[in-house]
Amino acid sequence: MFPIFSLNELKKIVIVTSGQPSANPRAVKEALLLANFNFSVTFIYCEISSWADVFDKDLISKNRNIQWIKVGCHSIKQPLLFKLVRLRAKFFKGIYKIFRNNVNVCIKASVLFAQELERETKRHKAELYIAHNLGALQAAYLGAKKFNGKLGFDAEDFHRGEFNEIETQYQRTKTIENKYFPLVNYCTVASPLIGAAYGEIFSKSKFTIINNVFSKKFAQKVNVNNQTDSLNLFWFSQHIGTNRGLENVILAINICKSLNINLHLLGNVKPEFKTILKDLIHDESKLIFHHPVSLENIFEIASQFEVGLASEECLNKNKEYALSNKIFTYLLAGNCILYSNTPAQALFHSQNPETGFIYKVDDCEQLSKILIELFNNREALNQMRKNAFEVGIKKFNWEIEGQFFLSFVNNTLQIV
Repeated sequence: MFPIFSLNELKKIVIVTSGQPSANPRAVKEALLLANFNFSVTFIYCEISSWADVFDKDLISKNRNIQWIKVGCHSIKQPLLFKLVRLRAKFFKGIYKIFRNNVNVCIKASVLFAQELERETKRHKAELYIAHNLGALQAAYLGAKKFNGKLGFDAEDFHRGEFNEIETQYQRTKTIENKYFPLVNYCTVASPLIGAAYGEIFSKSKFTIINNVFSKKFAQKVNVNNQTDSLNLFWFSQHIGTNRGLENVILAINICKSLNINLHLLGNVKPEFKTILKDLIHDESKLIFHHPVSLENIFEIASQFEVGLASEECLNKNKEYALSNKIFTYLLAGNCILYSNTPAQALFHSQNPETGFIYKVDDCEQLSKILIELFNNREALNQMRKNAFEVGIKKFNWEIEGQFFLSFVNNTLQIV
């Protein structure tokens, strides 16, 4: 049981991200949990994704017990100022060519509102500062240093693994990680393989897994569908784009042309890519696009479909090591999951084989055979959906992972 503080002894925690709340559900989950356990929470963020504005407004209005602080400027509402900020970042990218090992230059060349984040974070005295992406790490460090607080970091990705080693962005990322990772009091990671990869680099640091799970309050009743006239696949993300394995899914559907297999995609999509996908699929009526929704509504939408797609491609080390929050959404929505064989997803599937099927990401023939099997064997499909739901309820949810997270916070702050 964790302590509940009286109002005059609240422990203050500052969460910092260089993005928006709705674009960072991990940070939001932590903020809500800490606030519910009577920590005083300040959430500092940047408004850089206009699609998230409406969702942020709703989130903030429902959680007034958290202090939400926006820094920087809006790309649409303040276009001239935003242009100046972009010019500032471009200037630091030029400076980086001279001062390649300067971590301050690396941050300001990589993060649009680095200066604003740092300035605002240093205004708030707290016991703990948590950075929720690499761009926020220096700001959180400077706040902790100024007020003698503790420093936490959440690595949702294997950041240096997002780039090729010859890329400038890789070198900047490596410099930032090498500077600050040894200085954090704790570091959480979003998958076992991300933790293992960072553990090989920073052998003296401990990386603790906090999966990208969600609260059981989002769990949906499994709507078993015994109808055999169609099979519906579902995939979602903030953005629908290339290199997500969607093209191969469509090619597999084309192979099954005699079957009514539909692909539902939810997220923002550029018109040109939407046209590419429509041209790729043989029957355009089998491809259905859905507008973005708030996180809490995705589970209900996903539950309307039989199959959830985790179709990631192995583009880089980060893609190989990451476990998408899609997987944990599908579990609570009661979807049978189709996993592409990235190393992280292959490991997860090997530990939870009852939740779905795994396939080689570029093997459309293999995927088409799985789709045919699911279409023809509704009993097996429905059983996998029930299995996935049970795994989500019993093993992978925020009620479990949140307790782990709280224990790190309490241990870091030496709360007993």
